[in-house]
Amino acid sequence: MATLYVTQHGTQVHKDSDRLLVKRGDEVLDAVPLIKVEQVVLVGRGVSLTTSALHALTRRGVDIVYLSGGGRFLSRVIGQEHKHSHLRQQQAVLIENPDFSLAAARGIVRGKVTNQRVLVQRHAEGAPWSKSALSGMDEMRRRAEQAHNLDELRGFEGQGAKEYFGLFRRLLRPPVDGKSWGFERRAYYPPPDPINALLSFSYSMLLRDVTTACELIGLDPYLGFFHVIDYGRPSMALDLMEEFRPVIADSIVLEAVNRPFVALQDFEAVDLSEAEEERPADPNNLGAGQEPRASTQAVYLAKEGREKLIQLYEARVTDNTFATPEGDRVSYRGIFQLQAQKMARFILGQSQQYEAFTVRYPPCIPPFSLNCAKMGGNPQGGGEVLCPLHNSWSSATILFPMPAAAR
Repeated sequence: MATLYVTQHGTQVHKDSDRLLVKRGDEVLDAVPLIKVEQVVLVGRGVSLTTSALHALTRRGVDIVYLSGGGRFLSRVIGQEHKHSHLRQQQAVLIENPDFSLAAARGIVRGKVTNQRVLVQRHAEGAPWSKSALSGMDEMRRRAEQAHNLDELRGFEGQGAKEYFGLFRRLLRPPVDGKSWGFERRAYYPPPDPINALLSFSYSMLLRDVTTACELIGLDPYLGFFHVIDYGRPSMALDLMEEFRPVIADSIVLEAVNRPFVALQDFEAVDLSEAEEERPADPNNLGAGQEPRASTQAVYLAKEGREKLIQLYEARVTDNTFATPEGDRVSYRGIFQLQAQKMARFILGQSQQYEAFTVRYPPCIPPFSLNCAKMGGNPQGGGEVLCPLHNSWSSATILFPMPAAAR
């Protein structure tokens, strides 16, 4: 199954028998069998789809997502929703339970910080500053584990996020067509530099996928435990998204910059005081501890840069690189749903805690534990295996494929 992105101004999606046609005027730019499409994403102004295409997609349960040109989520069109009313009722009840909410939030933050640490460790290995940085992240994780309430936990997570992006900055190689990316800290509303533009767009794509996973399992994406509930805020989707930010979004941004796939020429500066503000959302603006930067100057991905990032994202989330204990091969999109199922079981009282998705470094490669070998993974040949000994996913290849950029 595939996600169809429509990004070119003036294009329209049509239904033709059992196919979707992407057309600009009378010219057919692409043709995709309906049966192979699981989501359609329309990016920017000047792209649309016909009524017949909309009806065909919603009957099949295919999401239609509208994003602004900068990646801000605008709206979704979905078919019939999940009928798991008991799960949603219990979810709503437990939102008011501070002990349960704190337990769920601790699992979420634990997974996020663990995966952030792995990303920094892999990219900064050998750097003189890496040891102290990793020790600091370990201390922040311990403090989060000892938080007495949600507000305290959010404060620790926010401080950890600030420190993490300070380390993230040191992992960036300079652009091939300039001296600097201009990245100082995580900022948005609007993104003031190319790195923030990449992060914002990546987080928007990730939030879209995790929201879909919530709805497929039957969770209410707007009722979360860690993120504060507010009007229009998909708090549960943001909760489940946290552990995947470093594994998916931050990782592909490093790949895009350090490989490099993008350069300064792949971005465009916009003066919002002279144009209608179309602010690219970053789900971090809904998280804890990060302050938006108010500015009339914005930096967005240009068309070619946007397409490069979409390709990197799709390659990451669709590759079937994981082997479950049952021997099934699943992609990150499959993992999104598995984690939503874990949260649902926790809410329904079928498990004692929420176990976040985490990765390990160094991976379990030969000599590796017998348990890892029994999972059916092939460390010599690459891929990911679930190691029950470590209760985490172990990469047999480099999950974050870039070498350390700053020594």
